[in-house]
Amino acid sequence: MNALRSLLVGFVAGMIAALIAQEGISWLFVQYWTGWNAMPWSTDPVPSLLVPSIELPWIIGNTLTGGLWGALFGLILGWKPQGMMTIRGAILGLFGPGLISAFIVMPHLAQRQSPLLEGNISEIVPILCIAAGFGAVAAWLYGLFSWGRLP
Repeated sequence: MNALRSLLVGFVAGMIAALIAQEGISWLFVQYWTGWNAMPWSTDPVPSLLVPSIELPWIIGNTLTGGLWGALFGLILGWKPQGMMTIRGAILGLFGPGLISAFIVMPHLAQRQSPLLEGNISEIVPILCIAAGFGAVAAWLYGLFSWGRLP
């Protein structure tokens, strides 16, 4: 599999993982966790991270961002995914989208300091769980789509 195919398969896997894993885990935290109020599958408009003058519905922006992360995961995980893709994906999710969203995205969108720097456990735990879940599902789907079998 070449690099372009890895990017495309990773993008699709990331989009699906964002729609299912990220939003599903966020829904669980909204239902069962005190202090997490990010409404999953929201259609509220938010500024785009890449072009702040454009506002997109949250779910569309989140799906596109998940696709970009998935494309990057596709390059990192390799052209022939093998081994424990779910664990590798969870680690990538924690260190990629998890830390970047906690230190850059959330402070930018909320116009406040990072929850990790504030020590706000009610936001730290959901951010890291959502990021790890996204990475695990994206890597699992990448392996499945790449080779037609479970990794």
